[in-house]
Amino acid sequence: MAGDAGQTTDNPALVWVSERGLGGVVCLPQPDPLTPRREQKKRRKDRRLFIFGLLSIVGIALALGLGLPHNPQLPPVYASISGVMGWAYFACWSISFWPQIYENWRRKSVMGFSFDFGIYNLLGFGCYAIFNCTFYFNERVQQAYEELHGGKPSSVALNDVVFAIHALTATLLALVQCVIYERGGQRVSEICKLVVAIVVLGAVVYGLFSAFHSTLCSCFTLLSWLYLLSYVKLAITVFKYMPQVHLNYSRKSTVGWSITSILLDSSGGLLSLGQVFGDAYVLKDWSAVTGNPVKFGLGLVSLVFDAIFMVQHYILYPEEEHEHEEAHLKAIPSTASLSADSDLKVKLLASHDSAV
Repeated sequence: MAGDAGQTTDNPALVWVSERGLGGVVCLPQPDPLTPRREQKKRRKDRRLFIFGLLSIVGIALALGLGLPHNPQLPPVYASISGVMGWAYFACWSISFWPQIYENWRRKSVMGFSFDFGIYNLLGFGCYAIFNCTFYFNERVQQAYEELHGGKPSSVALNDVVFAIHALTATLLALVQCVIYERGGQRVSEICKLVVAIVVLGAVVYGLFSAFHSTLCSCFTLLSWLYLLSYVKLAITVFKYMPQVHLNYSRKSTVGWSITSILLDSSGGLLSLGQVFGDAYVLKDWSAVTGNPVKFGLGLVSLVFDAIFMVQHYILYPEEEHEHEEAHLKAIPSTASLSADSDLKVKLLASHDSAV
């Protein structure tokens, strides 16, 4: 693909050189003069989707929060407010999965989306779904919880159960996209594989002891196993965002990472904390915080990382400066097809540089 010596090109060029001295030149596509118009159209469409999502959240919160039964221990007026807040955070957190899925589908690419983040999400929401479903549907667990907390009922509500199942389903869909769409060389790290293997093995072993050898030690109970899963979810939430933060930092770009998902996630975190503290204050019972640490911790930790992502997107790496870069890179053949060498050195040259 190399040209004659001294040949120049009006297009930007990518020169690749391998350790064995092999090389070549690939011309990058010229900027599309219609790109600004397309970007304006995309932003208008994104605004319409945002408005639709906002109206959906309000509608879901009001319809389900006012229409479904409330906590009988709460005063009637506040019970309605708490119900609306609960379903509002459910709607925010549930809808927050779909802008990223839509972004992957629109671009037919998952470049910019951390695979480690997706795997940690799958493990975390798997634990969270088991925790919420068992607490809500298992009477033996509910009775054990009340005995442990002086007769106070568990704060796990129906919206917690629905959210956990939906989150697990959406996470699986995002990982399917990682398999079928352009990945740009991204893969799951060895550290992520090791962490997931250790956590799954530990949870399975503890669960087996809780099911068949609970008489050996009082710590091996179904309730303690569920609390273990909740702490696993909380621990994963603490560090699951780190691979995505690092990926954005290493790329100096947030292209491929949906900021709309982050805005919805932060809104859900604020509403979740508001409901937990509101219920605890009205009931004069702070076991709603201490008895469901995963719900409290999730809201707090997610807000911290959401703030980091907002700084990256709006201040450190404005999307407008990077949104055309990936289109150029996707037009380049994979480095694996350019050479059999495993270590390729790539340089981007300006259009006025020599092609060879």
